Amino acid sequence: MVSDNQKLEKGITFLIKVMNGGGAERVTSIISNAMVSRGADVTLILTHQKLEDAVLRDVDERIRVISLEDSIADCPVKKSRADALMFYGRMLSKASRVLRKKESETGLICRYYARDYRKVSWLRDYFRQYSKNTVIAFLYDSIFLTLGAVTKTNHVIISERGDPEQSKGSRTTMAFLHRMFPKADGIVFQSPDVQKWYREHMGVEGRVIFNPIRTGLPERYRGERQKKIVNFCRISRQKNLELLIDAFELFHKEHKDYELHIYGDPVGDLTDGYLELLEKRIAEKSLQDKIHILGSRKDIHTAVADYAMFVSSSDFEGMSNSMLEAMAIGLPCICTDCPAGGARAIINDHYNGILVPVKDAERLYHALKEVAENPELAEKLSENGTAIKDELAEEKIIAKWLEIIND
Repeated sequence: MVSDNQKLEKGITFLIKVMNGGGAERVTSIISNAMVSRGADVTLILTHQKLEDAVLRDVDERIRVISLEDSIADCPVKKSRADALMFYGRMLSKASRVLRKKESETGLICRYYARDYRKVSWLRDYFRQYSKNTVIAFLYDSIFLTLGAVTKTNHVIISERGDPEQSKGSRTTMAFLHRMFPKADGIVFQSPDVQKWYREHMGVEGRVIFNPIRTGLPERYRGERQKKIVNFCRISRQKNLELLIDAFELFHKEHKDYELHIYGDPVGDLTDGYLELLEKRIAEKSLQDKIHILGSRKDIHTAVADYAMFVSSSDFEGMSNSMLEAMAIGLPCICTDCPAGGARAIINDHYNGILVPVKDAERLYHALKEVAENPELAEKLSENGTAIKDELAEEKIIAKWLEIIND
């Protein structure tokens, strides 16, 4: 176990696309805060967001935050170099298609870097200045930029957060996975399923580190629960909240005294028009008095601690922080068994939660019905779920990150 007063005398640079309060961003803030509290000189670089748009309320004020978008605004374009790299990439791709009947992975990577040449160039200058830093990059585009810019003396750790099967549709992403990911000194996966995929498809080894559960969560509620179902998440198409609404409609026909509360804001990708779509769907079902979409709130865990159950209906997830936190406070949890296997890695079906297939409203409805109509099962899921609070305690997860940082 690593204590809070153990010093870590080194520089660490974290890179992530944006800070909008999502799962990967929350993990980044927890880890970076822990590192700076141990004496590290910590910098957080946002690769695809202006500083004024970032949500930094959970980031320790001792951490230096840099926006790459802001930093390159006054940098020279170096258009001739970018054009030369793009030309080289195109020639490689053309020759490969003619001679090998396939796209050149090196050509794809060169063209990617040519399109973002100013960012790569700025990062190269930064990493030359901080050549001894440990570098930790989250999410694909930030990882791609990092791998193209780091020096040989940087210790580079990359953290894959999503479903790699979705990468197969992008030739450029697959090129990076084949050619660039093996160059990292360490790779962190969110679930054993993702680790296995990389081993089998890329020959890449790495280690699994689950997300930490934040400290200060309320204790498990032990009284009679309100007849309310909750999900707290980003209002995003990834979360497939239409599925939850459809399943609740079926459930409501038999349990008219229940309500569904969805807490969250439409932040980040896949959000345009989605809130309006959900509100229209609720109105079409005449469930406006039973389904409420509410904004996010800081005291969400206290507010919902006595609800009947938590339900996640996502199409894909790495490792859902909402799921982990709901289990930790003792909410009986129902989750879709998403690709990437995050929920499957945590939930033992009908022991500490219930797993249902993705995009299956009927199965989700039956799970809602099962928890509502079986108090013994609900209590079992609630009690067993809280064990995750200790298993994924922040200090234990930070200790695992320190191992790979110090490796």
